[in-house]
Amino acid sequence: MNIQYVLDNEIERRQCTECLGMWFLFNHEGNDAFYRLSEVEPSGCSICHPIDEEIEAKAVLTASRWISGWDE
Repeated sequence: MNIQYVLDNEIERRQCTECLGMWFLFNHEGNDAFYRLSEVEPSGCSICHPIDEEIEAKAVLTASRWISGWDE
């Protein structure tokens, strides 16, 4: 899944105040879906970690991307 698809189908987005990661709520074939874009894995953020666990417990499919640098 690419970020352009997420943005084209975006419903809402929020930014984490701790790790500054972005959470995107988007429409995927009529269903609500979440996408997280951050430099930090969810387990490394006290705010994102419980959100991620709750989403994964309910989700059929989840996607995340951790940014390692602009040069890659």
